[in-house]
Amino acid sequence: MNELAKTRILVIDDEESIRYAVDAGLDFLGDYDVHFAEDGLKGIERLKNLSPDLVLIDLVLPSASGMDVLEAIRKDPEIKRPKRVVLMTGHANPVKAELMTDIGIDKILSKPFKLEQLKMALFD
Repeated sequence: MNELAKTRILVIDDEESIRYAVDAGLDFLGDYDVHFAEDGLKGIERLKNLSPDLVLIDLVLPSASGMDVLEAIRKDPEIKRPKRVVLMTGHANPVKAELMTDIGIDKILSKPFKLEQLKMALFD
């Protein structure tokens, strides 16, 4: 394989409009291998099967919350921790800054967000 492997990104969000916006934004920013899950349990399964480099997780999800997904990333031996974990939320200050590392969050992306904010959350 001559070309570098594409960065694999998993987006876990139950809102189709958010999944579409993130996909369109990532398509604009570069050539990424983007995958989706529409609820927490499917997200946990995709984490096990895909081993993504980056993951964006909505806080409020059906079947298992974003916090449940974060706990699975920390505790499930079948899940390789992604290089970057971003929590997406419409809630103001969902996690205290001093607890982010303990919970397993690298960045918080507040909804609604702009393309530049998505780029900074994932790549800066």
